[in-house]
Amino acid sequence: MQNEWFSEIKAVSEAVLEDVRLYNSNSLLLPLFLIALLFLWVTEKDKNLRVVLLYLVAAIGAVFVCPVYAWVGMKIDAEIYYRVLWTLPIGILVCYSAVKLMTYFKAAVSRALVFLMAILVIVMNGDLVCTNSFHIRSVNAYHIPQQVIDVADALKLDNYTPIAVLPAELLPFFRQYTADVFTPYGRNILEPSWNFQNELYNAMEGDNTAYDVEEVARCARDEHCAFVVLSCAKQMNGSMEEQGYFLFRFVQGYFIYMDYSYYWVYKEQGLLDADVIEAGG
Repeated sequence: MQNEWFSEIKAVSEAVLEDVRLYNSNSLLLPLFLIALLFLWVTEKDKNLRVVLLYLVAAIGAVFVCPVYAWVGMKIDAEIYYRVLWTLPIGILVCYSAVKLMTYFKAAVSRALVFLMAILVIVMNGDLVCTNSFHIRSVNAYHIPQQVIDVADALKLDNYTPIAVLPAELLPFFRQYTADVFTPYGRNILEPSWNFQNELYNAMEGDNTAYDVEEVARCARDEHCAFVVLSCAKQMNGSMEEQGYFLFRFVQGYFIYMDYSYYWVYKEQGLLDADVIEAGG
């Protein structure tokens, strides 16, 4: 029992060290942070600043590397334990240390040199974010793909909040734009570690090349979806019209189908917009 405990603590400690290594990557970020922390520990006299910038920061760092706390934290969610490091004000500490170091010099030239060296060190330890493959030029004020906005606007009703099922590629952005359309599942289902399961999601995404239209329609009705959004990049094995749907709109490469059973109910209750009534009529 004791050997198992020590083995588990050892594994947790190794995981913590790996988190630190990945967080620092190939930079001098953490060494700069430790140098700044040591510099302020020696030079900072203001008691309030010492509490905020030194004692609290040192306590957070100690807690993060503490094997017992790490063991508890990783039992809760090992995938996000590294985010404790986000609470360390590394940028504030390094920049404040650089400014404080400048005040030790009286000559303007000396201060300028310290300033330039600090900027150079910071720049050398970073990357230009715009070169990252995940960064693309924004095409709208929301900084999300335009097709998400167009699909969401097509689905929204003035007098009712419908339920719509979406292709997986739209899920990470959809809720950033609107809460006026319900979905049977969200972006959380895309995370394998969370182990979310949904029959409709499996019907939508189980085949990367084609939709089993009959299965999608059945599962969508089980989830009370009025709208089904399908990508034109995938083939359809079957016809949505044969399943009791009509094509409401084609938007940015996505077919938006509405279930006729919901159409008639919503129409009788006066919940549909004019364009939906026109498309269904």
